[in-house]
Amino acid sequence: MGFRSAAVTMVYNEDKFLPIWIDYYGKNLGFENLYIIDHGSNDGSTARIPGNVIKIPRDNFDDVQRVGFINKFHASLLTYFDCVLYTDCDEFLVPRPTRYNSLVTYLREQHHGNVVRAVGVDVMPNAMLLPPVNFASNILPQRPYGFITPWESKPLVTKVPTEWSPGFHNCNQPSILDEDLWLFHLKHCDLQRSLMRLNLTRSMKWSEQGAAFGHHQRSRDEDLIHLVQTVVNEQEDASLDSLPITSLLAEGGYSKLRRIPDMFLPCL
Repeated sequence: MGFRSAAVTMVYNEDKFLPIWIDYYGKNLGFENLYIIDHGSNDGSTARIPGNVIKIPRDNFDDVQRVGFINKFHASLLTYFDCVLYTDCDEFLVPRPTRYNSLVTYLREQHHGNVVRAVGVDVMPNAMLLPPVNFASNILPQRPYGFITPWESKPLVTKVPTEWSPGFHNCNQPSILDEDLWLFHLKHCDLQRSLMRLNLTRSMKWSEQGAAFGHHQRSRDEDLIHLVQTVVNEQEDASLDSLPITSLLAEGGYSKLRRIPDMFLPCL
């Protein structure tokens, strides 16, 4: 048997990012190796799509319940796959193009251990009045700025059963940060889209346990707008790859908004 890898995500009414997730990971890993956990979508976004759609009932949203399900499902898939990724559907793992020609090549060739952390980048607009993102085209050329954050530098590449904590920011396995693997988080790449999603998450029914972990998903519109404005105002005219990335993240530091390295722009 050759090397086999799979990707898992869990979604609820993700009409914009889910098609991009399916296209990116399907072309890299094989559409038959995608597992989309549909947590009660009712907008048609999970109908007639490539990959393996697994429907689960939707009650109150509970991130502890969600991560518990994914932990067990992920471990089961490792019975048949050498490596299984979990990402939210707005998160994209992209290896450094100058060293790896595809994600599957990276997964096959990396020897950093059983669990790898990516360099997490929140992709953001670099001005408040940019045109809306065209989600049918590559995103990064339209939004070529972001900031490095430990929050998104997640241990998502795993070859062993892994117990993540809610949010998937940490896990029970030792992990290695690899500067050759970047995670681009697109949640806030389009402010109007982000505000629409925020309105949806505020309207959801949350369990008491789940609500304790989801404050940032129910913030006010004005708080998000203030955050984006602050990030834009403090941006630096430099590239992210000129930073001392490993030491920055080891100290729990965040970068300012900077240019995403040009080599990544055609990838996503």
